[in-house]
Amino acid sequence: MRLIVSSLEDTASQNILNNLLEYGWESTGEWQESPIYGREDDRMVTVNRHHIYAEGIDVELSGILGPIDHMVFISKHASKAGIHSLTVHPIGNFGKAKFGGKDRKLVPPAPHEMTGALRALHDIATGKGLTREYQVSFEATHHGPLLETPAYYIEIGSDQGSWSDVRAGEVIGMTLMEPETCKKTSCPIIFGIGGGHYAPEFTDLARRRKVSMGHMVPGWALKELDRELFGMGLAQSQAEMVMISKDVGEEMLNKIESWCHEMGVRLVDEASLKRL
Repeated sequence: MRLIVSSLEDTASQNILNNLLEYGWESTGEWQESPIYGREDDRMVTVNRHHIYAEGIDVELSGILGPIDHMVFISKHASKAGIHSLTVHPIGNFGKAKFGGKDRKLVPPAPHEMTGALRALHDIATGKGLTREYQVSFEATHHGPLLETPAYYIEIGSDQGSWSDVRAGEVIGMTLMEPETCKKTSCPIIFGIGGGHYAPEFTDLARRRKVSMGHMVPGWALKELDRELFGMGLAQSQAEMVMISKDVGEEMLNKIESWCHEMGVRLVDEASLKRL
C-alpha cells in the first residue's frame, strides 16, 4: 500500500490534495478528525500539524491501515530566492535536525518510486507548459519526519503564489496518479554525494539514464559526512553504486573511495553509466 500524507497547515499540500481528490477517492474512515481516503491500493490521510514533525506516523498508521509499502508527503517548498519549483526529495538529517526528524538520522528513500515521480513530474509539467515557469528537480536529503518506512516528499515551491497555483497542484496530482510513479524497477540505485541543494547533476542523471537515486548528500552537509553516516545512507538507499559530484574536494573524495572499498560498493561516474 502507498500512503499519501497531506497537512492542514500547508497551503500547497491542500492544493495538491484537492487535485488528487478529482481521481475518484472514497472516504474509508476517519483519523485525527479528518477522512481517510482510499483508491485501489492507495490510502491518503491528513495531519493537523505540519508533517515534517509527524515523527513515527508510519508506525501509528500501519496499525490502523495495515502494512505500508512506501509513503509520499505532499508539501510546500520554501526558498528565500522565491524560485518557482516542483521538487522531489528523500528525508532525513545529515547534521542537526532543524526542521523535524532527529540529528544524524535518515529515512529509507523509496528510490524507484521517488525517481519515477521525478521523471513523470518533468514530463507532465513539460506537457502542460509549466516548465517555462517552474524548475523541476530533485532536492538533496533534508528535514523530517523520522520514519521507519520508505518515503519521499513531492513539493511546490516556493512562495504563496506558487503554493496556491492550481496548475502546479494539478501537475503533482497527475504525477502521483501516473502508474510509472509507483513502478518497481530493476534499475541500479545510486547514493549521490555533493553538489547543490537542488542536485542538478543527479536530476540530469536520473532523466538520462536508467538509474534510481537514493539519498543525496548536498555539498553544504559534507562537513557532517563520516563513515557512520555514509554507511547509513548507503544501506537505507539499498544502493549498489556511489556517485560523487564534481565539486567534492580531494580530502573527502579520498575518504569516500576508502569507504567504498571497505564496504564493497562500486564508485561510478556518468561515463561508466553510458550503457544504462
